[in-house]
Amino acid sequence: MDIKIHRGLEQIGGCITEISTATSRIFIDMGQNLPGVGEPTTSDEDRQMVEDIFAQNRKEHEAVFYTHCHEDHIGMFRYVPDGIPQYIGEGAREIMTAKYESIIEAILKVNKTNRFKLKTDEKPEENATQELAATRAPNHYAMLQRLRAFNTWQRPKPHTAPRPVEVGDIRVTPFFCSHSAYDCYMLLIEADGKRIWHTGDFREHGYLGKGLMPTIKRYATDIDILITEGTMLGRTDQCIPEREVSRRMALAMEAFKYVVVLASSTDIERLASIKQAARLAKKDYYISNRFMRKTMSIFTRREASASKGLFDFHPKFLRSSDGSATMRERGFVFVASAAQLENVKNICEGLAPAEVLLIYSTWDGYYKDPEQIKANPRYKFFRDAFNNVVDIHTSGHADRETLAKVITAINPKESIIGIHKDPGTSLKSLDISEDLKAKVQE
Repeated sequence: MDIKIHRGLEQIGGCITEISTATSRIFIDMGQNLPGVGEPTTSDEDRQMVEDIFAQNRKEHEAVFYTHCHEDHIGMFRYVPDGIPQYIGEGAREIMTAKYESIIEAILKVNKTNRFKLKTDEKPEENATQELAATRAPNHYAMLQRLRAFNTWQRPKPHTAPRPVEVGDIRVTPFFCSHSAYDCYMLLIEADGKRIWHTGDFREHGYLGKGLMPTIKRYATDIDILITEGTMLGRTDQCIPEREVSRRMALAMEAFKYVVVLASSTDIERLASIKQAARLAKKDYYISNRFMRKTMSIFTRREASASKGLFDFHPKFLRSSDGSATMRERGFVFVASAAQLENVKNICEGLAPAEVLLIYSTWDGYYKDPEQIKANPRYKFFRDAFNNVVDIHTSGHADRETLAKVITAINPKESIIGIHKDPGTSLKSLDISEDLKAKVQE
């Protein structure tokens, strides 16, 4: 059995890991580089890189597995050669499908030149709608069709072992974990008598993180090789629990009449924190982002019952870009994405600036790091538009203490490989035994 890390040893995101035997091989993640990470590449260069990877070491049986739906792990799925099966969690595929459906809807209905705008009285049949999408948003429509062809697995019920997927003589078993995206997984890979544990991105301090160590102790046994993320190795961020995020948000929401929260549409746990905080602050919470509306609907349908209501989302949806008189009279919590700045400005127009607060609830590197600002300035523009701002956030990744705890609990027999980490950082810097440090491959 061979392991090759095509990308990810000395960078966060853009991960591609290959595991092969004499007859079979799998890839774990096919990630797009994050903005500001590595040399910028064009879509043609990305396509060529993926084609070159697949052209080498060809096997009779091949497949790609995705740990979750963040772009730095799945972004290059579009370049995977036809005929290669691609696998992801069922919920993650639904979120990705909703994303591309939303993009296509925006192109068809809100194109500023009106060239593609549908008439208000036009109600095309399903096949006509697909034809419109295929001709007016061809790239996104093609990606949507590829996503719909993905193979999926279902998250098993608690205390139930997941079903493995076999690719030739390689067996892959997914195990659910908490991260800042919906439906994330660690993977157990068994081949040639070896057992490999690939963590993907994970954390313990989310609402769903309580299952991390029980899963590790029950299933990550007799492991030969551990491949683990190390995002937080070079950071000193305080990884407060999501419940503490919600508590701090509630205090801020009580102090200001009008509150805007900048957050991810795909982070089910953060959206739950915001919802809970608004309830404690006795404020209605609103959204106007159609993609966020779709993701909340998916979360509610799939998770509300099992979570005892934690992931039951029923925000008020704004159809008017300038809000409503009720919002202005009673106060509000408005949850927005970084692309909605103009919408937020319309909603807040005429409000006393001293009564308006922005809760910035995403990674602070988006507005602090010059490379990130250059690559995607929307977050800084959004933050700078407010007089009153408070950062209330916690990482989607395992902190140093959790990394050490997981590595120690798994205690691989042969080696430890760190990926998804900043250049110059090392797993050897963790508080782990000298024996484990000696197994770290760098």
